[in-house]
Amino acid sequence: MDEQKKISLPETLILTMYIGFTDLIGIVLVFAGLDDFGILDAITFPVTQFYFRIKGVKATADLIGNLIELIPYVGALPIRTITLLITIYAANHPEKIGAMGSLMSAAKTK
Repeated sequence: MDEQKKISLPETLILTMYIGFTDLIGIVLVFAGLDDFGILDAITFPVTQFYFRIKGVKATADLIGNLIELIPYVGALPIRTITLLITIYAANHPEKIGAMGSLMSAAKTK
């Protein structure tokens, strides 16, 4: 297992803390009866997409999570953090994701 991961552990921790913190702010605002008016989306969406593009990672899950966050009240859930972790896992373990895709296509043809 000598292969290099696309996104290292320190990068994962920094991204998760940043996105997790903004999700936590969103949850606190909803419990206080306030809205962020898309400000949290505006400061997180470009950062994650730009970062994944620089790293050469296909960030479809992160893009979908960021778009789901735009839906009112659904955006209060920590969807952005979850899809960020899914994207990082998929980038670092492409062989497992590829195996899952082949299993799904084999099950679909039966």
